[in-house]
Amino acid sequence: MTAYKHVTIHFGEIWLRGKNRGSFIDQLHANIRKALADERYLRLTKKRDRFVLQLSKGSDMESISNKLRNVFGISWFAPVAVAKNNLKSIEATANSMLAKKDTVRIVASRTDKSTKFNSPAIVTHFIKAKKLKFNIDKNAKKTLWINVTEDGTFMFTQKTEGLRGLPVGSSGKAIILLSGGIDSPVASYYAMKRGLYPVYLHVHGFPTNEDAKNTKIKDLVKALSKYSANPKLYLVPAHVFQSSIMQIPKKFELVLFKRFIYNIAESIAEKEKADCIVTGESLGQVASQTVKNMKASEQGIDTLIIRPLIGFDKQEIIDEAREMGTFEISIRPYRDVCSIAARNPATGTNAKLIDRLYKQAKLSSALGRTMKKVEAVTFEL
Repeated sequence: MTAYKHVTIHFGEIWLRGKNRGSFIDQLHANIRKALADERYLRLTKKRDRFVLQLSKGSDMESISNKLRNVFGISWFAPVAVAKNNLKSIEATANSMLAKKDTVRIVASRTDKSTKFNSPAIVTHFIKAKKLKFNIDKNAKKTLWINVTEDGTFMFTQKTEGLRGLPVGSSGKAIILLSGGIDSPVASYYAMKRGLYPVYLHVHGFPTNEDAKNTKIKDLVKALSKYSANPKLYLVPAHVFQSSIMQIPKKFELVLFKRFIYNIAESIAEKEKADCIVTGESLGQVASQTVKNMKASEQGIDTLIIRPLIGFDKQEIIDEAREMGTFEISIRPYRDVCSIAARNPATGTNAKLIDRLYKQAKLSSALGRTMKKVEAVTFEL
């Protein structure tokens, strides 16, 4: 059996880009190199419609595959054997890849149009071949893919689906509002899938930022770091806000808190040169997420607010969280100020009323005092 010395890595949606396609490909190339920083391989080469990873003797294919699975922008990848662009070499390579007990169907394609044979001719050649070490059946479950390119004929029997989407960083930078709950990590996942580079912001209820550093928030950031390594997390204490609204009717706390967080996020977005704010809100899921409350909470915010989960129901979000591996972390007990509970929360607040209450509680002053207490943490995970 042949030892695979190359991996072919394909991208899908990037081909829908126009003249800026090259910048998306360059970003994906950089992201793959970053994901494989600790792996042994010879080189990663950009081709017209794919990348080719050349392996070395010390390459750990299982480890490389696990990391490639988590790179947004990859459509699929496969370890390949490379034959010369002639039928004799293609047949010999196939014999080295497969065993006598194997039965396969042949799927052939050709991007190098200079060869004397076309894709159907490859299949015909195998049907007529007399020295095959394996069987051919068009209904076989196992497939032998044969792709003739200008760089040789790539042959493989296993392909792994990637996360698809756009390369992280190709759509700019986002401030991700990360609570201790289930929703916001999933929102972060979908923001990254659309090419946004995440900078996390967490508002906590501890006396100091130091108290918040080794909580489940760190574990959530660690779980998300497999999609974008070495993330930055801004820790924000909530006690200044909480002391400022003590005289405000409880039913308005949720909306005021959300507006306060947006103002913090906007300040950090300016510092980070981020293009948007991302939240885990789903329309109508809780009291603060009605149309009127969302509108009231974002009044005066100039930065774009993106809500990737706006149309998800709770079970869909839970299913995604389980798939990502963040669900069990999110359900751990935690002092989460993002889930401020009011006995009878207002579900249809008016933006002018929220403006008046914001001024009454002197939250602009509270914002300034809070920003002095914000701390940025970078996790080398």
